[in-house]
Amino acid sequence: MEGMGLKKYVAAQLINWLYVRLASSFEEMTDLSKEARALLAERYSISAVRVGSMLSAEDGTAKLCVSAADGNSFECVLIPSDDGRVTACLSTQAGCAMGCAFCRTAEMGFIRDLTQGEIVGQFVELARMSKSPITNVVLMGMGEPLANVENVLSAIEIFKERRAFNISKRRITVSTSGLIPELREFVKRSEVRIAISLNATTDEVRDRIMPVNRRSPIAEIMEFAREYGATSRLRITFEYVMLRGVNDSMDDARRLVGLLAGCSAKLNLIPFNPYEGSEFAAPDPLTVERWSEYLHDKGVQVNIRSSRGREIMAACGQLVSENRDS
Repeated sequence: MEGMGLKKYVAAQLINWLYVRLASSFEEMTDLSKEARALLAERYSISAVRVGSMLSAEDGTAKLCVSAADGNSFECVLIPSDDGRVTACLSTQAGCAMGCAFCRTAEMGFIRDLTQGEIVGQFVELARMSKSPITNVVLMGMGEPLANVENVLSAIEIFKERRAFNISKRRITVSTSGLIPELREFVKRSEVRIAISLNATTDEVRDRIMPVNRRSPIAEIMEFAREYGATSRLRITFEYVMLRGVNDSMDDARRLVGLLAGCSAKLNLIPFNPYEGSEFAAPDPLTVERWSEYLHDKGVQVNIRSSRGREIMAACGQLVSENRDS
């Protein structure tokens, strides 16, 4: 601001208007002089993304498809919970290069990384439409966050900033498909929560459904998890998408107990969310319950994650861009 010939305090005013009052134009910023507003409008644009469409589910979940200036679009989701939490699920890339066989986003391939502004812009658009303040952020939408680490880290700083969104680091979660070398570097630079998509108990199965396993096999993931648990106050979360007849046998459950032994970790069981064209099917609900009971009895902190917004294709693994064929 000083470089533009404006007073230093204008920076604090801008932070308040952009991130607290969620202004959509400089004209709204009535405590700035007309000259300052005109100068800012001449040099800058506020909105990094434009809302293209919105779908709402009966459970209160809402999905936005937003587009960037270059026309690429990506999806984000607002998820209200019965306990009062409101979660923003944000994308970090347009498309994804990881190629997970059970994820609809993988059909797009990789288009490009999202900028810091495009990541934060999703949050702003969700906050504008939310009836209650957003309390949690999960970077679990389209893309692999650790393949776009610099923009992800700078967006996280804005989410945490006291004068901006003021979200605790304990309420921000970054999910990875298992890029372990990148994850080792990430945890040196950020103290937010970590979730790893495990989804198999053998390298043979994980190689087939998650090609990233050839780079970072299960043994390397578990080695990181034990090291992380020994040095961090936060418990790592493992996500396990259950696919009928692929990774949901009781032998898998027993192997999973062995893998998690010695880890300070939580486990989320996620029944597969179907979508048109997928080769996979959701597990039998009784299988999921049997798994949960068995794992609990073996001392694993386990949660069955009910996926909200399934009927609007807003659940885990269902996000895809409207311009995926472009």
